[in-house]
Amino acid sequence: MLFRSSRERGLPRELHRFLNELKQTYTMELVHALCKPTFQHEFALSRLHADGDALAVASNSIQRTVDVMMERADLARYLTLTTSNEHVRRGKPDPEIYHLTMERLGVDPESVLVVEDNENGIKAATAAGAHVLAVSEPVDVTYDRIRAEIDRLEGRR
Repeated sequence: MLFRSSRERGLPRELHRFLNELKQTYTMELVHALCKPTFQHEFALSRLHADGDALAVASNSIQRTVDVMMERADLARYLTLTTSNEHVRRGKPDPEIYHLTMERLGVDPESVLVVEDNENGIKAATAAGAHVLAVSEPVDVTYDRIRAEIDRLEGRR
């Protein structure tokens, strides 16, 4: 995005670092203001974890943002791993981040259900060969919805 802005709008390259740092400052302000534990997500991840499902985050955000978000939401303890845009060369919609996450988990794409709320993420997960449960907003992420989709995929329903 910054490269295109530099080319199309004459943004000096010297400002890229400043703008990235500014963006991270605002992102962290939002994270601290909005990320907090919710019963619904705590219940969903704790049950999935107890069911033996491996849980991971594959995010287009930088690692620090992912870590702080998961800690503030009190969900980090349920995650096997997190993958950020710092681990890959190409972000979503490229499937690289999902390929890497599945490789790190030691799982095949056909055994993976990705819960995704972003069009680029849905494209990336689909291109990686994973099953996708598209959600519109965080309130759509529930244990019952995820478990029903896993059961459907495993032929239990």
